[in-house]
Amino acid sequence: VAPETRAVIAWMQRYPFVLSANLHGGELVVTYPFDMSRTAWRAHELTPTPDDGVFRWLATVYASANLAMAGGQRRRCHQHDFARLGNIINGADWHTVAGSESGWAWCRPCGTRLSPNAEGGTGRGGDTPVPPARPPWVQVHRGIKGVVRDSDTEQGIPNAIISVDGINHDIRT
Repeated sequence: VAPETRAVIAWMQRYPFVLSANLHGGELVVTYPFDMSRTAWRAHELTPTPDDGVFRWLATVYASANLAMAGGQRRRCHQHDFARLGNIINGADWHTVAGSESGWAWCRPCGTRLSPNAEGGTGRGGDTPVPPARPPWVQVHRGIKGVVRDSDTEQGIPNAIISVDGINHDIRT
């Protein structure tokens, strides 16, 4: 794991994010976890997380709001036509990256969430990875939110576990 990745991991452990993303120049694609295949040394393998639907939706929101991605002029990068995929792809299905932040967030063999409650992905927005004027990070305000309280004392309950049926990804308060 690169030193800068270790620094981001330490930062995320100290400050629990709700949503995160890495922005890069270059490709016109949004990748979402996992970034590394489950099968050792396999170059391309779809490796969905338990909440893959959320990642795909967030990636689509970003890709459709990014003018370079949503526009009619496309370019092919590394012999891949990402436009035919909606400019999103599972990271390991494109190419495996060992030691990435989104890889750290999950235990690949069992699909267990290891990071804080952060969702993450990587947006590659062409030569200048500038988010749109109204960035899709407003998506952080969607979903279930609030305070878990003790019914007798009305005090907040730290480290309460919240589970959603059908999704193997618990959240901790």
